[in-house]
Amino acid sequence: MDREDLLSRMSDDVKEYVDDVMKVYNVRFARQMGIEIVSVSHEEVVCEMDLRPDQLNYMGFGHGGAIFSLVDHTFGIQCNIEHPCTSQNIAINYYRPAQGRLRAISHPINRSRSLEVYEVRVLSEEGKLVASAVCTAFVLKR
Repeated sequence: MDREDLLSRMSDDVKEYVDDVMKVYNVRFARQMGIEIVSVSHEEVVCEMDLRPDQLNYMGFGHGGAIFSLVDHTFGIQCNIEHPCTSQNIAINYYRPAQGRLRAISHPINRSRSLEVYEVRVLSEEGKLVASAVCTAFVLKR
């Protein structure tokens, strides 16, 4: 995805941060995982990922680490839109085996000067809840 494609997926309230979002998008690990941005706004970030054979567990379902990576990167995009943050804690629950294409949706729960908290839900292609997480970020000073 190039800068213009990313801008087309961003709402007007966050377009001024396109270069910062592009940096997070281009993290090598996320690129290797195949995580793609669907949309970005101040109140919601949506990312998707197709589970590949190398991201499956021994039973043929999505490895928990792959699902966690999708959660962490989606949350990372949202909390780093306006200022730099780093993950402090992520508590994740898994509800059903994952296959195919996954969609992660991040929403803010609370934002303060030093901590930001988000909920991220991971859905299957059928819209069923695969996992949910509460993610806390520590706001770094510029």
